[in-house]
Amino acid sequence: MNRLYTVLVFLLLLPSIALAGTAGKIKGKVIDLSTGDPLIGANVLVVGTSFGSATDVNGEYVISNLDAGVYEVRASYIGYQAITVSNIRVNADLTTELNFELPAEGIEVDVVVVVAQRPLVQKDLTNATRIIDSDDIFALPIRGIDQILQLTPGIVVQDETVFIRGGRQDEVGFYLEGVSITNPLLGGRNVTINSVAVEEIQVQAGGYTAEFGGANSGIVRQQFKSGTPEYKARIIYITDNITFKGKDERYDGKERLGTRWYGYSDFIATLSGPLGDPRFKLFGLFSYGFQADKNPQPYPGINLGPIGDPDPTTGDTVNLVYPAGALLKNSLETITGTGTITLDFNPIIFRLVGTYTEQQTFDSFSSTRAPGNIANILNSARTEVNDLSDGAFNIKGTHILTENTSYEISAGYSFNNIDKYDPLLKDNFLAYGDSVANAQVGVFWTRRPENSTRYTRENRFNLFSPFTFNAPGDVTAGYQKARNENLNFNLAVLQ
Repeated sequence: MNRLYTVLVFLLLLPSIALAGTAGKIKGKVIDLSTGDPLIGANVLVVGTSFGSATDVNGEYVISNLDAGVYEVRASYIGYQAITVSNIRVNADLTTELNFELPAEGIEVDVVVVVAQRPLVQKDLTNATRIIDSDDIFALPIRGIDQILQLTPGIVVQDETVFIRGGRQDEVGFYLEGVSITNPLLGGRNVTINSVAVEEIQVQAGGYTAEFGGANSGIVRQQFKSGTPEYKARIIYITDNITFKGKDERYDGKERLGTRWYGYSDFIATLSGPLGDPRFKLFGLFSYGFQADKNPQPYPGINLGPIGDPDPTTGDTVNLVYPAGALLKNSLETITGTGTITLDFNPIIFRLVGTYTEQQTFDSFSSTRAPGNIANILNSARTEVNDLSDGAFNIKGTHILTENTSYEISAGYSFNNIDKYDPLLKDNFLAYGDSVANAQVGVFWTRRPENSTRYTRENRFNLFSPFTFNAPGDVTAGYQKARNENLNFNLAVLQ
């Protein structure tokens, strides 16, 4: 029985075994500056880590199991002057080439600061891969993973959905730290990611290995930042709230500096550094974002005055006035926390990753029962509330066997929650159409026609064809509760 159980476990894990992982490499050659002869046994170390290597009889070295990021590398040899090269970019699953030419100690040279340049051609790329690193992300005048992705050839982002090479939504695979975060039901990314926490994004539009199953059109791989040898902190605050009012008061429909304001605020704080012991490193991010209007449009506003002739039966007539600028009750509030911890017990290394996001948004112009964007213009006080939360957590252990061989085992969990409801009746969804229940929360419906014994919702103002409007207090929200989860186990052999 125990033997059968072992075989079954192995068969379950077999699809996740691959000759690949999420770590990158640095390789190269160390030679004598004057003669060009290889230096045998030269030490090459990654500054601030326990990673390093010694050159072989050909003067060549390989340093494996490096997380995506930027490093300093130092080469030294007895009787020669050491050289340190900074700004060495390592990409996941790829190899960075770095060669050293060491001058003898008897040769006097000026102090040289070497800063590496990104190569024009990545020699070990065997498929169509686009790499966007943290330096690119910081320099771009846009925010958000999807906005960054749509700058990549072959990618189209429409309605917050990523499409690669014309494929469908469920044909794109999303990976975070080597673990799938694809929505198991509908496709698409299951987890919200703050772009400031990202070290690298790889978009592969074809030719990827068999470990990335279930992705026909392409995959998107994302790696979070790691801790740094020295403490670093950064605070970013961007806002158009020049009056510094609260989120419920900042919008008044007026123009400032010749334009209208849409209540945008984005606060991001990051901290990176060692956890006491330099072998242990932490990266953490906290962000808070608020938009009074999550989809700002140059609406000119409406001021048509009283509209509609009073009908003896319905009495439909309204004062149709709506301010210009941000839509009322169309806000988005987001809170995100992200962290990575690296524990370097070389030859065994552990990496822990976690991210969690909560969002609350109101859908004033896209509620479930509204026939069009303008329909809820008179009913902005009662709009559908969306409470969303998602997260991903991953632990990875790497065991270095030899200079060129290691294996890593990782386990990952991700989830996504959706909760949509009416702001007054909330989870009492069976009462959404009940006049008594609505009266108890302050919304009163009338008999239509007057001699009827049946109370009905004033769910439409038919003011002029073909436009209809939801009446104030009408229930326009749908009700939904959903949760999906991913659980991943991976074993990767790195060579």
